[in-house]
Amino acid sequence: MMRQLGKQKRLDRLFNTHSRCFIVPIDDLLITGADYQLLQYKEKIPLIADLPIDAVLGFPGVFNQFYKELHNKSWILNLTTSTFRSEHTYKRLSLSLENAILVGCDAVAVHVNITDDNEGIMIQNLASTSCECQKYGIPLMAIIYVRNLDAEGNDNNYLDLKRDNNSEYTRMVAHACRVAVELGADIIKTNYTGSTDSFSNVIYAVGNVPVVIAGGEEVTESEALSNIQGALEAGASGICFGRNFFYRDNLISFSKKVRKLLDENT
Repeated sequence: MMRQLGKQKRLDRLFNTHSRCFIVPIDDLLITGADYQLLQYKEKIPLIADLPIDAVLGFPGVFNQFYKELHNKSWILNLTTSTFRSEHTYKRLSLSLENAILVGCDAVAVHVNITDDNEGIMIQNLASTSCECQKYGIPLMAIIYVRNLDAEGNDNNYLDLKRDNNSEYTRMVAHACRVAVELGADIIKTNYTGSTDSFSNVIYAVGNVPVVIAGGEEVTESEALSNIQGALEAGASGICFGRNFFYRDNLISFSKKVRKLLDENT
């Protein structure tokens, strides 16, 4: 009973006073390095302190470097790693629940790429972490995509399938999310399938587990807001936007627009 109270308290902090969650992942600094728009990370991350964001997802380095700027947000520690320099779609379990507890995180995340050659190992990592989270009352976010490496070694996110056979793409995403549910995830982060109707099938597949959508490929502000609206109408519980947040010229304006959408769709 005490473990469940601890988990619920952490989940309440994660969702803060809102019923829809606004999460910003800062884990690309490990995955891609401080490149492109992330060259401005030292200027942009401090802005988060005053933005209507509920939580940040990252690795220990970000929390250590920006403790003062991020201390008033809920923290989610990503336990799995890879970089674009190697097998990016094979996420290794690199950190532990102990790391999250020591840092003071409210939740942990494990990334699984369904259809990758190493899918089985990543699923096993999700399952073992779920067991540990149950012991200590720590919420678990499953970052779960349908993704693998193509013949040239580049990320295959099934964008052609999403466009040409959306029903099959949606079935794959829904199946991936159900894997996370079956293994005990408390929150699921996955890709938006492109429409309210299609994403409703994903929400149905997971039952009552909260789903937040990833930003996906970089899109215009209007497209990003349209995707958020569509996902919320389908029953999504929030967003977890990285590049589609950080790459905006005006983070303050964009954040307010996102928060307005989230609050209007409660």
